[in-house]
Amino acid sequence: DAIRGGYAELEKELGPNGAVSIRSSATAEDLPGMSFAGQQDTYLNIHGLDAVLDHVQQCWASLWTDRAISYRHRQGVGNADVLLAVIVQEMFPSEVAGVMFTANPMTSDPGEILLNVSWGLGEAIVSGRVNPDQYILSKDSLEIKEKELHEKKVMTVRREEGQGSLEVEVPAENRALETLTDEKIRELARIGLEIEAHYLFPQDIEWGYAEGRFAIL
Repeated sequence: DAIRGGYAELEKELGPNGAVSIRSSATAEDLPGMSFAGQQDTYLNIHGLDAVLDHVQQCWASLWTDRAISYRHRQGVGNADVLLAVIVQEMFPSEVAGVMFTANPMTSDPGEILLNVSWGLGEAIVSGRVNPDQYILSKDSLEIKEKELHEKKVMTVRREEGQGSLEVEVPAENRALETLTDEKIRELARIGLEIEAHYLFPQDIEWGYAEGRFAIL
């Protein structure tokens, strides 16, 4: 009943059959030394009450897939010690998406911002299916200190008909192109700094970009 009520409120903003993302938020995610990224299931481009109810159950149940249980076992996290909430949020139609770290996770440098960027929805990056472009910026000046462009062969997109998403090949002429301009990279980094200032701690942020604006996911 709570989900029905919440989705009815969302439909007032999104219109009938408004598309949503259904995502996990587990208590064991993003711990020091282990990320749990991609261990639970995410469902994109879900619309209609019956489908939302079904996929909320599937997302919740994904805490108990063989993959998730095996990962917890390897990391020494007890099954009785983990809980999962399900997030239902507006589906953002990302043309470009990625992950932003407001402290460099490779060097633990709190003075650097690291960005992974690729075409389409962010699922291809989070699941490790694509080798994204990478940027390192100075936190003080927002100067782009390092830029690595990679061949981005696949991307995740919404299904034109029906529920969910699918993985498609990136057109050959776009694979080596930069997905965002330097100006947009700096704009995104400034958003990251605002978020870090709010939480008073370095952040791991998923984001999307479409029709000239960023969304924090």
